Amino acid sequence: MAVRTSIVSYGGGVNSVAVLVWLANHGVVPTAIVMADPGSERRHTVYFRDVVLPPWLAARGFPPVTVVNRIDEGQHVKRAWRLETLRDECLRLKALPSVAYGWKKCSAKYKGDTQRWWVARQPWAQAEWSAGFKIAKVIGYDGGEERRALKAFQNAWENARFEPWYPLYDERIDREGCEALILAAGLPLPGKSACTFCPNNKLEEWEQLRREEPDRFEEAVAMSRNAEVDSPDVVGFMRCNPHGKRQLHVWAEGGYEGGLGGRDDEEEMPCECVL
Repeated sequence: MAVRTSIVSYGGGVNSVAVLVWLANHGVVPTAIVMADPGSERRHTVYFRDVVLPPWLAARGFPPVTVVNRIDEGQHVKRAWRLETLRDECLRLKALPSVAYGWKKCSAKYKGDTQRWWVARQPWAQAEWSAGFKIAKVIGYDGGEERRALKAFQNAWENARFEPWYPLYDERIDREGCEALILAAGLPLPGKSACTFCPNNKLEEWEQLRREEPDRFEEAVAMSRNAEVDSPDVVGFMRCNPHGKRQLHVWAEGGYEGGLGGRDDEEEMPCECVL
């Protein structure tokens, strides 16, 4: 792809870092690297983004990662938009993130919409569009994500202004290949990126959160206890568990015994957060 201006959609995980390495290896310097933060990223993700990655980016002439969120959107946002984190919204509505109900609206609202809001206000982006050019939006889908690597965006505004570019997918670089790229570049692996209270967490990830970030785990337990769900046997933070055993606060208090760790109905629903 001939690139005039590009922006990297940075999620904070292995694929996002791998695509940055790929760009550096091919002499492509993006105009911007943007991460939309819903407000509850794992601490290892924030550490990698703010401490490990900056010197590597600077040494290659790359821009730093720009972190955007709904709290920073200020007066430019329609009044119908509340300036709050995903956690704040869930507590206010006495609800869980939308993935718990089988939707993926949280990543669209707190990541996609927020990134688009930021880019739309950049003079360099406005100049490109005024000149009749699209901006290449680089996303780190890997070689095994054919279902996600769509030829066009589903958002009409975005589709008119951006061209999707999936370098890792185009070269069929799989997950192991992504990890190899990162390690060969002298970087450690960044770990999984996702909200601490993501309903797609596996059982071992909930256990890890309780062990490594007990304060964040207790926040998730409080959200689970606060939520009012119509079908508690089906809807809950622990989509990794069978029906009837998905309430995080019940599990945390030792209320479930045996039969855990095996989702019995839905397929895993990856979203942009894990890139």
